[in-house]
Amino acid sequence: MDKLKCPLGLTALYLKYSSESSGQHMIFVKQHAVRERHPDKPSDRTLFMLNIPPYCTEESLKFAWRECGAVKAVFFHSKPSASVPLVDESPFFPTHEVVKGFKVAYVVFEKPEGLMRALNWNQDQPLILSSSESPLLCGTSKWCTEYNARIPDVNAMKEDVDSYMAAYDKKVQKEIEKEKAEGEEDEDGWITVSKRGRNPGFARTENKTKKILANEDKKRSKKELLNIYSFQIREAKMKNLMTLRQKFEEDKKKIQMLKTARKFKPF
Repeated sequence: MDKLKCPLGLTALYLKYSSESSGQHMIFVKQHAVRERHPDKPSDRTLFMLNIPPYCTEESLKFAWRECGAVKAVFFHSKPSASVPLVDESPFFPTHEVVKGFKVAYVVFEKPEGLMRALNWNQDQPLILSSSESPLLCGTSKWCTEYNARIPDVNAMKEDVDSYMAAYDKKVQKEIEKEKAEGEEDEDGWITVSKRGRNPGFARTENKTKKILANEDKKRSKKELLNIYSFQIREAKMKNLMTLRQKFEEDKKKIQMLKTARKFKPF
């Protein structure tokens, strides 16, 4: 049977949970080839897979492609991507979301021959994800395993927190030593002034700058004497009149928009 070719150079293959399963799931594969190359996804060894079901894991895909050759890595993404997923530094405090639902996968073989065998896979032979030797957990067994995995080892968590705090303290100490070194005179007699000290000042952010300028305008307005001269009174009246006219025109436009948008039109 000839392989079913799809748009964009994809090839349709079938996926089964186990060899005893009667149902099959269709996936689409092709060689990974993009302009922005990543060293962890070499185009001569990476297989791009679409429509991967939610229950698939890295181990199950490694098991499915075992006849083609050893698989070095499997990456999951919610949509096609040239990069690799970010890895959490701590197993207890994840900062990146896990890909859920249907997804795309990148299977990186150890040798280019593995990719060639995968691209020439017989369509009549479905890929098998699970076996008695390499089971893929689903249903209640999967939920129970995930629930038990969420219960952390207190000692291991304490070690992880201690190592993080030790690295943070070391980083802060390096910054302090660097600023102390900058506070000393260089060869030309110059001293670099830092924000640390008795009066460290404040951060020069945009919000801070706006607040300072607003306060200055408020102080200046209190000192200025307005509407003393007749021309100042005339200018103030003209500005007020222009503001009222502008607001009147805006209200007219709003009323017209509401009239055109209303659903019930009795006449």
